[in-house]
Amino acid sequence: MVDFAGWGMPVNYGSQIEEHHAVRRDAGMFDVSHLLALDLAGPDATSWLRGLLANDVAKLKDSGKALYSCMLNERGG
Repeated sequence: MVDFAGWGMPVNYGSQIEEHHAVRRDAGMFDVSHLLALDLAGPDATSWLRGLLANDVAKLKDSGKALYSCMLNERGG
């Protein structure tokens, strides 16, 4: 367990490799309620996100949809 904003959050339940195989072989459920959700709007929102995220923001065509992505640094890494 690790502290996450005052809450105890499990990092893993034993072997991460065994967890990975179990999820790929059977099924898994992940609590991502601690992740941040942002609502962005405005004429420059799309171009700003294209410079910030590794994933393609063009996939966000419908309102209320989500996109998982890594955030990039100034060099794109």
